[in-house]
Amino acid sequence: MGEHPTVDEDFHRLVDSIYESALDVAAMPAALDLFSRYTSTGSPRYLIWDKLARHARLGVTPHGCFTNGASVPEWLPSPLDLPHADAPCCAQADTPDSAGCTPMHAASHDGAVAASPAATLACSGLEQGIRLIENAEVCVLMSGTSAGTISAGQRERRLAHVMPHWVRAARMQQRNFELSGLASLGLAGLDTLDFGVMVLQADLRVRYANSWAEALVQADSHLSLQDGVLRAHSDTLQAVLRKLLDGAVRGRGAEAASGSWMHITSGGQPVPIIVTPLVSRQPVEGPWQLPAAMMLFGNSESRSVLDAGVLTSLFGLSRKESIIAIRLAAGETLNEIAEREFLSPHTVRVHIRDTLRKTGTHRQSELVRLLHLLPGVNLDRGGVTSAARPRAPRSGTA
Repeated sequence: MGEHPTVDEDFHRLVDSIYESALDVAAMPAALDLFSRYTSTGSPRYLIWDKLARHARLGVTPHGCFTNGASVPEWLPSPLDLPHADAPCCAQADTPDSAGCTPMHAASHDGAVAASPAATLACSGLEQGIRLIENAEVCVLMSGTSAGTISAGQRERRLAHVMPHWVRAARMQQRNFELSGLASLGLAGLDTLDFGVMVLQADLRVRYANSWAEALVQADSHLSLQDGVLRAHSDTLQAVLRKLLDGAVRGRGAEAASGSWMHITSGGQPVPIIVTPLVSRQPVEGPWQLPAAMMLFGNSESRSVLDAGVLTSLFGLSRKESIIAIRLAAGETLNEIAEREFLSPHTVRVHIRDTLRKTGTHRQSELVRLLHLLPGVNLDRGGVTSAARPRAPRSGTA
């Protein structure tokens, strides 16, 4: 009778561990240890190699994970430095039915890495190395040696059942890394904004807050975060926040509404609060997708000005035209601009007329609206003013 690993308790424990390791790198050494014992594989090694940067992103053995060049052991060679490394892979173990993979390297008896022939090996040929995934950016490689504690036929059958799970797990891990990286970049971008951003559920539970929003709540004794929930210390403000969120999450689509409120902090600063629906362009329905809204906290201390260089590069405005446009966007009247720039009102009108033509606008209101959409220069970042961050309430303030 042949083996039936699918009903083997050790097999299921190993498979569970493999998929757990795809979501949590810290679980990979334990998964490799179970793999080593179940398949009689000595020194199992898992490597994610960055082909563009020419260094290992991750190396794993049953003894631990290595994530930087200083700690990566000598057994992690550069696949790009080995013969045949640039040759395209043949049939890889992308599916359980795949017959083989292209070998990456072979381990000699003394542990040194030697070049392997470009022959196609069965996915059970860990001694020659298996490429679980390969694309233009990375190789995901796995290798090991035969420990000889079970028969060769038994080991082959066990590897044939287990290796497809490693392939699927590697793809899951790759996708998880990609999504995590994109999410980290997106959140880092939100931290550079000079206003607060919060994502909340209808029950005021905060799913995300950028650095400015966190700083504002910490500095304002009227608000607090308790167990991840945004709370107002007055019943009136609490009712306002709930009403704004209810309006934004109701319908979760076109029926949802935005709302706003002018909040006065404990330090006396006016902070406009805007709550708007937050609906993904590709909504995922299910028990994990909860209604949410985005709350924006305006920064009343932030003072930004349009950059004349931006207007010049975008629209070809002269320096004088850029300055007049910036003053117009700041709310100055035609006569005020003429006085400040030592020009006649007629000359200012001529500059505005030329600016309208160059920007493709037809009225001053259209020009102002356009200018308010353009990138600005924060005076703090330019070293002109002090940091525009929420201030802690002064002692004795209400």
